[in-house]
Amino acid sequence: MNFAQLRAFYAVAQHGTFSAAALALNVSQPAITQHVRALEEAMGNRLFHRRGTGVDLTQDGNDLLPHVHQIIKGLEDVTARIDGGKELRTGHLTIGFCSPHVAMPLIRRFRQTRPGIQIDTRMSNTSMLLEMVSQQRADIAVVTLTEPRTELFCHRLVAQEVLILVPADHPWAGRGEIGIAELSDQPFVIREAGSMTRQIFERALGEKGIAIRHDLVLASREAMKEAVANGLGLGIVLDKELGSDPRLVGLRVTGASLSASEYLVAHPEICELGAVREFIASVAGVPEEPGLS
Repeated sequence: MNFAQLRAFYAVAQHGTFSAAALALNVSQPAITQHVRALEEAMGNRLFHRRGTGVDLTQDGNDLLPHVHQIIKGLEDVTARIDGGKELRTGHLTIGFCSPHVAMPLIRRFRQTRPGIQIDTRMSNTSMLLEMVSQQRADIAVVTLTEPRTELFCHRLVAQEVLILVPADHPWAGRGEIGIAELSDQPFVIREAGSMTRQIFERALGEKGIAIRHDLVLASREAMKEAVANGLGLGIVLDKELGSDPRLVGLRVTGASLSASEYLVAHPEICELGAVREFIASVAGVPEEPGLS
């Protein structure tokens, strides 16, 4: 077992295919395959299920991943300290996010001072991102939460509020706000179950005993906005995700609490290592204001 094998395993786990891992590490795909096969032989177990479109970690692979993740981040940290105190010039960082408008200013701020760090991104819903961070398949994530998660490092970034999204020609469009009771039996275009926006909204409805119609379930914010703009139902969106589409209007909801916050989260075992530590430090001085710049 050697570091090249561990690095190849980690890259395949992060990128989902042998070819993508080879591209990320700037080596040949046969080299990646050889390293992973050698590691599997050393471990005495298969680490990936090979499928037609990519790979999935086996249980042994899932068990190994957090340890390899910490080794790689620890080596980056040691290299940084040897090369120049805590000044990190090279390394890798995998950042997940569900709200690009919050994450991108943070990434821009970090890259201005750490241009040598290679950044990979993952966009998904909060539930998936929390799982990725917990399993150390992502270094950092920007997620929507109603309160911090005690098992993770959490840094609050900005407050948000769930709005009702209606077409610009809807009878409610000029009102500015809507009572939660008025949503009863209204048709909604709703996000997937893992969406924290949906969870916050449905929790508020449940507390008031209000039922809505789920006319359409869509797996992305962009698809939901298009559906609402085309009159397929009402939608829900966090206030800073509303954007400037003239076809859409966001309404505040009265009579219920629909507040949340965006948090930067990381696994506590790596939040003091390498690029993860540096990214957290770069975010620490960002004010809790729209734009986060």
